[in-house]
Amino acid sequence: MKRTRYIVTQRDTSKFLERFINIMEQQVTGKSTKEVGVEKLDEALSNRIQSTTKIEEIVEELQDALEKACKTSFRQTGKTNKDKKPEQYKSVPWWTHNLTMLRKKVNAHRRRYQRTKGSTALREQMKEQYRTVKA
Repeated sequence: MKRTRYIVTQRDTSKFLERFINIMEQQVTGKSTKEVGVEKLDEALSNRIQSTTKIEEIVEELQDALEKACKTSFRQTGKTNKDKKPEQYKSVPWWTHNLTMLRKKVNAHRRRYQRTKGSTALREQMKEQYRTVKA
């Protein structure tokens, strides 16, 4: 089974609940109404479970309904590292090895400046070094 991650907000949970109940209502009774009848749905589900011997099918329908409701209610996060295919980066003609080295040097000086604690004189010195390298 493929796992999907979703970003869930408080506003989305009520949307999820409404959509899930509508999907289940449609699967169980064969019709979908605007009024969400949780009690009627619960009663229909319990009757259906008691009358059938194939509970696995009902569980699969419930799983499908949950997946549909999640997909329509929540935003999906980016793929995990396992799901990703290796990205092929397009080279930019103007970017050179020299620019890469300069960028790393500037970033190193910026980190050094940001992480300097304690002495304000030393921090100012690091700040000045960072600004000159950046320029």
